[in-house]
Amino acid sequence: MHHFRSIARSAVTCALAGALVLQGTPTIALGLTSAELQQQLNTARAELDSIGSQVMAAGEELYETQFELEQTEGQITEVEGKIDQKKVELQEAQQILSDRVASNYKSGGVGLASILLQAENLEDIVSSIYYASKVYESDAEAINNVKTIRASLEEDQNALEEYKSAQEDLLTQQTEQMEALEAKEAEQKAYVDNLNAEVAAKLEEERQAEIERQRREAEEAARLAAEAAKQQEQQVSNETTETTTTTDTSYSYTETPSAPTVTSSGSGSLTAAQRNTILAAAYSQIGVPYSFGACNPGSGFDCSGFTMWCYSQAGVSLPHSAASQSYVTSDVAYSDLQPGDLVFWIGTGDPTLTGNHVAMYIGGGNIIHAVWSGVTTQALYSGVTKYGRV
Repeated sequence: MHHFRSIARSAVTCALAGALVLQGTPTIALGLTSAELQQQLNTARAELDSIGSQVMAAGEELYETQFELEQTEGQITEVEGKIDQKKVELQEAQQILSDRVASNYKSGGVGLASILLQAENLEDIVSSIYYASKVYESDAEAINNVKTIRASLEEDQNALEEYKSAQEDLLTQQTEQMEALEAKEAEQKAYVDNLNAEVAAKLEEERQAEIERQRREAEEAARLAAEAAKQQEQQVSNETTETTTTTDTSYSYTETPSAPTVTSSGSGSLTAAQRNTILAAAYSQIGVPYSFGACNPGSGFDCSGFTMWCYSQAGVSLPHSAASQSYVTSDVAYSDLQPGDLVFWIGTGDPTLTGNHVAMYIGGGNIIHAVWSGVTTQALYSGVTKYGRV
């Protein structure tokens, strides 16, 4: 009974697993973001794990049925051997009884008259009749015992054959179920692999799109800044010339591309030596091309990367963005500017510009900065939102 309950339980397990196999593999929806694809991938991986667990469970059931079938076949072989032995014993017992009957028949048998004539007394008569009866009873009982045992063994054999047939049917069902689950697992794995590739491709596509967007924004910001500078250069030049003769006394500046020399540190934490180091570093990069997000001397700079590198040459650390550099500097008035101080255009300070920009003041109403045309010097133009000092 235990074995038959096991078979029934296994059949139910296979039926449930079969229902899962019939669900089918989902397809990848087009036009999804990488985050949405990643969510699909996570779900698909969880489903693959579930199918893998089903495969393992079905395999264990299959192995158990195979083992039980082998045990049953062994029991059947053992019972068949016992039946054959009982057949031999029955034949022997029947032969003994047959021989005894034949012998009695040839000798005239052991009749009651013979026993009475040959007996010497009443005790001999009783003993002779008793033992003759016992011999026949013993032979008959031996034959009946063998027949009974053989019949019982044949019943066991029939039951085992039925059980074996049920196990073979279950094994066939479990084998088919195992094959279906393995096929489902392979299909789901292919789906996961394909979806994983889709996620990687979408991430790369989005990364490239973001790089392109930033490049276009940088190009547009640099173009507008250059146009604004050209439009206002003539207008500002007269004012800056006048300012140069009245406010700047701690530097010397010429039109040649050489760094000015600071003789007074002014207020703030920078020394005159640090300012001269920063200015010399800045002038050493004149002509280096503009490169968005770059801080590579001799190769490429963006505006904040340029000022960050120049200050680092004097041992001063600045963050890499115009807005962040604005936050870490103190406000100063235009009249208090020293060469090496920073000039910012943040947000909507200049209606002709988009985005943020930072330049370095070099004296004489002029600045040096990294713009779309590369690192260059030019006159300070309008739209400034802050003059900053480290």
